[in-house]
Amino acid sequence: MRAAAFGVDLILVAGVPLLLASAIVLFVYAFSREAPAGLDDGFRAAQAVALGLFLFRDAGGGSPGKKLFGLRVILAGGVRAGAFESLLRNLPLLIPGWNLIELASLLRRQDGRRPGDRAAGTLLVEA
Repeated sequence: MRAAAFGVDLILVAGVPLLLASAIVLFVYAFSREAPAGLDDGFRAAQAVALGLFLFRDAGGGSPGKKLFGLRVILAGGVRAGAFESLLRNLPLLIPGWNLIELASLLRRQDGRRPGDRAAGTLLVEA
């Protein structure tokens, strides 16, 4: 379930903003002789939005994918994870290659906590 939720999240929080921005850039380049000033800034803004959505996707107890699959991110006391915990648990995933370490740790540990979860003090549970 966790992998499926992650896939949904990648599509929703990263894929959609970047796909939309790419389509706009392609459309503008296809139908104009010169690219308008600031077009690249608009694409960079879409990248920043996708990054922010990715990092803070678990704020409020879970990402859209996790909620779809009946999962939720909680703190040790059972309280929903907030924005700070979401940032802490997702920031390591931006380090190239680290996601492989996260996956290996997730498969090896009986409690199912990846290093990002341990850093943030969070746990992924069924809702």
